[in-house]
Amino acid sequence: MRRALLMGILALCVGNAEATQAGVLLQVDDRPMRWSPEEPGKKTVITYTLLSAPYRVQSNRSILSPSNCARMRPFADIVAVSPDVKEQAAKSELREALRTWESAANIAFEEVSDPGAAKIVIGAADDPGGRAFANLSYRSEKGVATPVAMALGKPGMRAQSGRAPIAHGGDAVAIEQAYVCLNPKSPWKIGFDGNLNIYDLRHTFTHEVGHAIGLDHPDATGAIMGYRYDERVRTLQPSDIAGVQRLYGAPASR
Repeated sequence: MRRALLMGILALCVGNAEATQAGVLLQVDDRPMRWSPEEPGKKTVITYTLLSAPYRVQSNRSILSPSNCARMRPFADIVAVSPDVKEQAAKSELREALRTWESAANIAFEEVSDPGAAKIVIGAADDPGGRAFANLSYRSEKGVATPVAMALGKPGMRAQSGRAPIAHGGDAVAIEQAYVCLNPKSPWKIGFDGNLNIYDLRHTFTHEVGHAIGLDHPDATGAIMGYRYDERVRTLQPSDIAGVQRLYGAPASR
């Protein structure tokens, strides 16, 4: 069953020394946003699905912008104009991006087939207004699904930087569902060649999934979560790791 949600693009930008070093978290009503583990101290399992058919996010409002993941197409469409990148290769790059975050924090991603049961839905944007997007909603204190778009740019919604870990319980806002969609009209590549007009898929997926798990932009560049595509940054940086570990803790030792 599809949730009746209106998604809002994560577009906050914060640039200061503390944020750059410690990462920046999405925050609403003075509380950070995160996926909640089933039990305190346990690994947070985040399900995801790769769309195989068109998908429309049902809205509880009369106006729903078609851009930015409101309407989505199959995952395969992402590489429709990228002749050098096949669908399976794109899927492999996404899964490597997920493993990147798993290696940095106490989280695990599990693929499911049903978009209605997935915490993160991933596909191609049907009517894109840019290259890539990550949208999400959260459940309010009254139990109502609330779109981030309702709060972006307003006093109640801002980015939070800091170093203290976010404990399980009432100090965080639970993310309800998240969407990641890439522009199928843009060419994509695998690897870095200095051409900033064509984005690397793994870098892009890593960045957008970072939003979908609660991270915002610390600055323009210098981190995977920077809001400007930068091929000099190819792996998670200290601020990326600090941010995700504040939300989910360090990966459990083996």
